[in-house]
Amino acid sequence: MKVALIVPENSIVSKEKLEMYQWEEMWEYKARIRLWSTPDLGLLTIAGMMPKDFILEYIDFNYLRKERIECDWAFFSPTTCQIEEIYRIADELRARGIKVAMGGVHVSVLPDEALKHADTIFIGEAEGIFSKFIEDMKMKKTKPLYKNNYFTDLAETPIPRYDLIKDYPYKSVPIQTSRGCPHQCSFCVSSKLYGKKIRRKSISQVAKELESILDIYENPLIFFTDDNIFVDRKYGLELVKLVGSYNIRWYAFSDASIAYKDELLEEISRSGCMQLLIGFESLDEDSLVQINRSRWKRDRLKNYDYVISRIQGLGVGVVGSFVLGMDDDTREYFDKLYEFILKTHIYATNITVLTPFPGTEVYESLKKKKRILTNDWSKYNGFELTFKPKKMTINEFENEYIKLNRRINSVERRKKVSDYFIDIFKRKRNYSMD
Repeated sequence: MKVALIVPENSIVSKEKLEMYQWEEMWEYKARIRLWSTPDLGLLTIAGMMPKDFILEYIDFNYLRKERIECDWAFFSPTTCQIEEIYRIADELRARGIKVAMGGVHVSVLPDEALKHADTIFIGEAEGIFSKFIEDMKMKKTKPLYKNNYFTDLAETPIPRYDLIKDYPYKSVPIQTSRGCPHQCSFCVSSKLYGKKIRRKSISQVAKELESILDIYENPLIFFTDDNIFVDRKYGLELVKLVGSYNIRWYAFSDASIAYKDELLEEISRSGCMQLLIGFESLDEDSLVQINRSRWKRDRLKNYDYVISRIQGLGVGVVGSFVLGMDDDTREYFDKLYEFILKTHIYATNITVLTPFPGTEVYESLKKKKRILTNDWSKYNGFELTFKPKKMTINEFENEYIKLNRRINSVERRKKVSDYFIDIFKRKRNYSMD
């Protein structure tokens, strides 16, 4: 059986918006491109579940243009903004008699749409249902739909087939140590798919995955894809000590509570961690309640300054993740956000536009209010406005968004950040010499 694992050409925003935003020369856009130059972990994990006698080919259209794909089955795991391109490719392959299988978040929340372009789709997590699919595949009796109604025990998850990507010049390599997130934010679709309870791989599993990567890459930058990696202090400490023992660079997503876990945070700073992305989301209390009804995030708003200074004071850059487009956002809020970014010397930002991804509470709410502007999924990338803002016109929002990004990427701000971190590292060096 010959199988192709296909990654579509990806872009952070549409060509039209890229020209409008004038991002290509901006420092943070270039950094984002580097950090997101990473293989498709979903496809590599699926590959790890396939029989050893299958012939597998991993094809990433971002690096390899292949005019004609020859295989028995083609597998895809697209994001929402990739799905239209995947449908086009899948339709072409099926017209040539090649079977197509799809999974992932978008497919799981819109299965009827995906089934128009696939022979088989997977709903939910693949572990637990994929072995049945393989049996049916061998018998040539595959079903259109395989659904996992349970949350997977991650002990069942295989080592991803990192060997398949050895010829690609990726800038980072992904590992997932857990699934699930307790915060269940209204705009986050992955937390809905993976659930509130966090499930983890064992430390020995993670060690085997790291060793598998190090067999291929001499000095990799490891990207931990977990939605919220350090919720459990004890597990986090074991994990960081493991990573530190390999002397590699890494970055991950966390929440504001990491600033109060002193032993863990200090171990993080010693272990090769370059950056932690923290989901601050907003500087407005009402917006934080809309995002996170448990009010966990709102209750930490007053300490955002401390969280950033505590983490960065140990030499770890904070990437502040903020969401624009909340109902209470006004033109003045963009200025408020910039002043906060400038004041805190935050290393980098991930400023997204609220996106009503299908399957989320935000999507259902905006759809009901008839505020959604388009169902062109390619625009659902997290950086384009796809709905009508409440307190701003579309032009006002986009003009303020463009201005904010230019200010964040200004020479003035980059110099402030650079000087701030130079001073931190000087103090750290002097402290260690004492």
